Amino acid sequence: MRKINPIRLVGIWKEGYALDYHSITSEFIGIDEWGHNRFQTTRSYLGELLYQFKYNQDRTKLDEMMALIVQFISRWNAVKEVNVVLPVPPSNRNRTFQPVFELSKQIANYLHVPSYDDVLEKINTYQSKNLDKSDKKELSGSIVRNKRFLKVVNILVVDDLYSSGATLHETVRVLKTDENVKNVYVLTITKTRR
Repeated sequence: MRKINPIRLVGIWKEGYALDYHSITSEFIGIDEWGHNRFQTTRSYLGELLYQFKYNQDRTKLDEMMALIVQFISRWNAVKEVNVVLPVPPSNRNRTFQPVFELSKQIANYLHVPSYDDVLEKINTYQSKNLDKSDKKELSGSIVRNKRFLKVVNILVVDDLYSSGATLHETVRVLKTDENVKNVYVLTITKTRR
């Protein structure tokens, strides 16, 4: 079985991890005809699986990703407390296929807890990966809670790619406004090297 390299994520959550870096190397190779920077990127094994799953909608990669995810969460004691799994709300709501929803559902199935994709909503289309560090304040107030929990819960928030942590931070901040949210844990599939 392939190995992963979990990375502890520090933030306003109780405990969090990214399962591996997204890429190993990325070399600038020029500018394309539309003025976009082009890079030659070598991704980690998990990073490549996620890339194919998310951007090429290759759903056959989900089982292989889940095998690597289960390899980690089966040993992560914190998930024994989790009552519900929530995906970070996606920036691109026009996708017919939402990769983070699928990942959250599969992780919830493994943990035998529910997953809800309608508790949180992103009300703008800013993608934190496309914002400069100085523009991350644009994400403040960008996520709203549509529902509250009627009993005390411990939540696992799932995201596909951790860059600056701004979106994840805002997600957890909003969840903590619900008095019934006791602990929030976070799991991202990969993390950028910045």
